[in-house]
Amino acid sequence: MFEEWTASTWLILLVDIIAIVIVVMFLKRKIQHKLHEVEARQAHQRLQRKRTQAAVNDETPAENES
Repeated sequence: MFEEWTASTWLILLVDIIAIVIVVMFLKRKIQHKLHEVEARQAHQRLQRKRTQAAVNDETPAENES
């Protein structure tokens, strides 16, 4: 089978392999970037919840003293 391939067929195969490698690298980088965004968003939400909870806890003792 491979004996019948011409130089142009091998060139097309090489170009296809290079294209696949480029696409895989691009998708990997894009997925990693998106994961970093999600992690940052979750960390921000966790911080906001912690601040909100701290504010509620700070207000509760003042209301009990009255």
